[in-house]
Amino acid sequence: MQSFLLESIVWKKDLGISNMSKGYHSRSPEEFQDFLRKSRDAGKSKNRSKLILFFDVILLLFIFSVVAKLLNPLAFSGQTESKEISSGFVSYRLSSSKENSKEFPIFFLFLKNKGTERLSFPNEGTRIRVFIKSGDLNCLEDSWTLASKTLEPGSTNFFRYEISSERFSALPPECRTHEKSMWNNISGAFQGVKKRSFHAEILRKNENISLEIPNF
Repeated sequence: MQSFLLESIVWKKDLGISNMSKGYHSRSPEEFQDFLRKSRDAGKSKNRSKLILFFDVILLLFIFSVVAKLLNPLAFSGQTESKEISSGFVSYRLSSSKENSKEFPIFFLFLKNKGTERLSFPNEGTRIRVFIKSGDLNCLEDSWTLASKTLEPGSTNFFRYEISSERFSALPPECRTHEKSMWNNISGAFQGVKKRSFHAEILRKNENISLEIPNF
């Protein structure tokens, strides 16, 4: 009788261990290695997707800069120009250039003699007025006095205008320029920053020539 009870207890213990083992499954070494491999592959795939996205953004920015330079070669050079205007045998064009050591751009008036005879500029009675505006705000009005230069046929000559430090310090904040960059251009567009413009009027007895750099 005691032997029968002992065998029953041992049998029940074995049965309990067997039932408990049905709810638990330990992974074999092969399954665990396969799990680690899949985790590594998933991580590599995620990193690869991020890397591809990063290079796509860089490529889009590069394409954007190339297209912008093709449409406007001066867009990222800190240099801007006006439209060229021709009068008689002379063409006129304004240009601005931002030097690293200067707080304000320097402006240039380019003249090209398209004729076959030697010319001089400015002639007697020619006056040049310059204006700097920010939206509807008149920032500066000044006279541009030029020493006469000779233009040979087919040649190009230029005149330089630079704002004095006293006039620059008197400019209101709206008239001061900011560094040209892609971020400043984008933020300025969203913030509605007024664009600064430079105007030059060449006044003569029989004609007036007006040149403008719309955004410098």
